[in-house]
Amino acid sequence: MPGNLFNDIDFEHLASLASSDPQKFEQLRRDKITAIIEKTQDQKRRQRLLGLQWQIDRIREQHKDSAMAACLAISGLMWDTFEHLSELLQQQAERPQPLPAPHYNAKIIPFPQQRRR
Repeated sequence: MPGNLFNDIDFEHLASLASSDPQKFEQLRRDKITAIIEKTQDQKRRQRLLGLQWQIDRIREQHKDSAMAACLAISGLMWDTFEHLSELLQQQAERPQPLPAPHYNAKIIPFPQQRRR
């Protein structure tokens, strides 16, 4: 997608930067994440993304000595969320809620009745 914040990610450059200058890499990583969250127009979604990023940052802090352990823990968070959403979807399928009656806001124009021949 043109204008997508992911288009300009050069993974080889990032891997090199992570090895040669971890502090600069970390700042760039934070800047990219912040830019993506800031572009989110829906306030509730933005708050959710900020909360998720906070959780991810805490997991990374807990596993700062092992990137693999951090990755596995973050993956576990993702799967827990996925399972929760799956359960909600299943509950909705089992107990569908009736749709509310549509509300029409229209002016009714009466037509004169014609006599039948």
